[in-house]
Amino acid sequence: MSQNPFPYAYWAKILGVLLILAGIFSFFQQHYKKGVYDLNELAVGLSWGLVFIFFSKERTDDEMVRSLKFKALAVAVIVSFSLTHLYNYVFLNWRLERGHDVILSISAYQFLAITLLIATGYFYYLKRQITFNEGQ
Repeated sequence: MSQNPFPYAYWAKILGVLLILAGIFSFFQQHYKKGVYDLNELAVGLSWGLVFIFFSKERTDDEMVRSLKFKALAVAVIVSFSLTHLYNYVFLNWRLERGHDVILSISAYQFLAITLLIATGYFYYLKRQITFNEGQ
């Protein structure tokens, strides 16, 4: 008996989109109320939504799809960790200032959002490449 590693059903992708939309709404609502762009607020909605989108089952759920998701996630973790490390090294070690505010490090929600954005995008790119190659 094969056990599926993805815990969410296919319909959970809709929940993910709704969470992303709620995060975007909250981001602009905070800007309207307080006059600040809180990227952490946006990252919370994106990361929760992308968790449901990326870790949901696909319509065609076979070993190839699981392999592509794992490959996309492995690449995304390395790329986002490298980008986060580079950002923190450049902006925090050199003590650059933006106006009157000190630049902050990237939060865990922002790291997760970056990772899942890269993983989701790369997964659908790989999936499209395979279906394109099969069509020829």
